[in-house]
Amino acid sequence: MFVNCNRFAKTRGRASRGMEVIGFILHAKIRGKNAVRASLLQRFESEFTIRFYETTGPRTAENLCERALDDGCNFIIAVGGDGTLNEVVNGFLRAGGGSKYSVVLGVLPFGTGNDFARGIGMQRSVDQLEELIHRNQPRLLDAGSLSFKCEDGSEYIRYFDNIADLGIGAQVVAHVNGVHLRKKILGGFLTFFLSVLFIFATYRHKKIRVRWADQTFEGRVLGLVAANGRYFGSGFGIAPDAKLDDGQFELVIFANVSVMDYIRNFSKLRKAERIVHPEIHYYRTDRLWVEPEGQVVVVEADGEIEGHAPLEYRCLPAALPFLVP
Repeated sequence: MFVNCNRFAKTRGRASRGMEVIGFILHAKIRGKNAVRASLLQRFESEFTIRFYETTGPRTAENLCERALDDGCNFIIAVGGDGTLNEVVNGFLRAGGGSKYSVVLGVLPFGTGNDFARGIGMQRSVDQLEELIHRNQPRLLDAGSLSFKCEDGSEYIRYFDNIADLGIGAQVVAHVNGVHLRKKILGGFLTFFLSVLFIFATYRHKKIRVRWADQTFEGRVLGLVAANGRYFGSGFGIAPDAKLDDGQFELVIFANVSVMDYIRNFSKLRKAERIVHPEIHYYRTDRLWVEPEGQVVVVEADGEIEGHAPLEYRCLPAALPFLVP
């Protein structure tokens, strides 16, 4: 769904009184950070007011996004990986999202996985970003929410733009996030691939109960994926039919799948092809509930560990005005 770009031509605050404002939220540890900043300044400062917001630790990009909104930014661009973008999305939606702010989001991918960027065809290219900003024709993309129940009965909500999963995927994410930076120089795919092999050596299937629409699944799973986008794990096309703007998740359940079955299908995952297997199931839904049965089941979203089951997933249609090639 494309948006009337005139809606985004004006915004509140300081940006409405002069040049439009671009807020770049930079992950502090991206390689060549100073060169990236210089390149962005050189490319945009003659036509836009530029503001840089640099992270100082986990989840600080969320608060930086809210600050950029308050500063009247017309565009907020995440410069980092899937985790940085996830935090920007959380900050945007936590602050009220499109119902409160006329702002356009975007990403310049500098992470390990860059799976959301891969899904929309966004490259690590300032030229491409410049073209998208000048065109200013954002698409309204869906987001997802994860609702966890706290011990005191309150609700804890996190948002995601790409994929949220539990089981083997979450364990791999936890391992990848603990890998030393020098080892990540191997590259995103190889880092994730080696982490998968490492986790497979000790991983045990999780017993869960899943409800959605008028259906129920109960049993042991290798993993469960609620996909807004097609890719996770640095290029694994886990959800071949997922669409970012159709108001639904592609729900993928890897039930009693062995380690060797998973490894044998790596090539299909890399090509984003459906896997024909009696224990791999594909569904579509805009809402689902997951309950664990006697085990701790960790949940990750966009490459970040978010909590553990029980939880509810919801698709939030047309929640993100986003620059898409």
